[in-house]
Amino acid sequence: MPKKILEQCCVRIFINDNGDLVNQGTGAIVMHNDKYYVLTAEHCITGENGEYAHIIADNIIIQYQNDYTSPFNQIKVLNITELNKTHDWALVEIEKPNIECEFMKVQFGDNFLADEGVQFRGYQNYDATKSRSWKGKIIDLATNEFIINVEGNFEQGGELGSKLAKGLSGSGVYIIRGKTLYLIGHLKEVIGDIALNNDIKCCKLTNLNTVLNDKWVDMGAIEELDIWEKATQKIATDEDVQEWISSNDTYFNRLLRKAKTLYPDEKAEKIASERIINFLNQEYKNGQIRNSSDLISKYEATSQLFEESVKADYTRTVNSRSEAKDLLIKLQNEFSMHIKELVGDKSNLRNMELAKHKVTWWLMNCSFDFVE
Repeated sequence: MPKKILEQCCVRIFINDNGDLVNQGTGAIVMHNDKYYVLTAEHCITGENGEYAHIIADNIIIQYQNDYTSPFNQIKVLNITELNKTHDWALVEIEKPNIECEFMKVQFGDNFLADEGVQFRGYQNYDATKSRSWKGKIIDLATNEFIINVEGNFEQGGELGSKLAKGLSGSGVYIIRGKTLYLIGHLKEVIGDIALNNDIKCCKLTNLNTVLNDKWVDMGAIEELDIWEKATQKIATDEDVQEWISSNDTYFNRLLRKAKTLYPDEKAEKIASERIINFLNQEYKNGQIRNSSDLISKYEATSQLFEESVKADYTRTVNSRSEAKDLLIKLQNEFSMHIKELVGDKSNLRNMELAKHKVTWWLMNCSFDFVE
């Protein structure tokens, strides 16, 4: 569904210059406050050298297709809402398009990080009769723009790189997480005449936050990460545990030794294995979160500082099994409270999961050690 909506939001743009259709570009339909707009690059409206700077709404031609074999249908442009040459964005208001599309499901995304995958769709100048979808990933970020690296190759014959990319300017750039589609910006220009390294500069959608101001989503927020994590969740199996143990037997033996202090021998190995399963599952979750938020890097930095107090205040000889259990529970609870504000999870579920994950690591590397 998100991919279908992405395709339906894609439109082709021309400027009517005394009957000639020129300056072909791409745009993305967005809905805001019950009105419909097309987002595109400013130069797709005013020209690369400002030659159409005095353009009026009636001379902006916006068209869409129901699919790549369908004829083009024109959408009436009502007015030019705003043009911004500095960041190369334009927003024009349009009539409600006759497209069966759930435009309201498109979220406006903010606070995304590098390395997350993106998708866009646009009309290339050399064959503007049909649109094409592309995938890539974010490789660099700045305050008002970001750079994506595109899968595939624009540079088909050297200087053709920029020519093959021409017309894609204004294409909406999206991130798909599970069933949610986030619009995060649009294409501005390829880097270099030959599309150096397949890199493209993009304008952040947040540049429009004074115009599109009612439904921004913090993509690093814990609630958004939960939705994505559930959609991409991987569950470790007994086979994964055995494979991990075979490569990390020293760590597992340390964990097992402490499990035997906490539980009878016949139960200790089962408990240790279950703890490894939870540890591996959390490692996978952390890897997914790391792609879209700086939460895990902050968590790791905080953990490293806290680890010194673990060595000083928790590592000791215990007199009984119950004392060892109390010590383990106390450490998990204390570290959970320590990271509560950082994690920002009102349910306390994630900070408890992260606390247990880190305590397991401390048990394995002996920062947290106890013997009976």
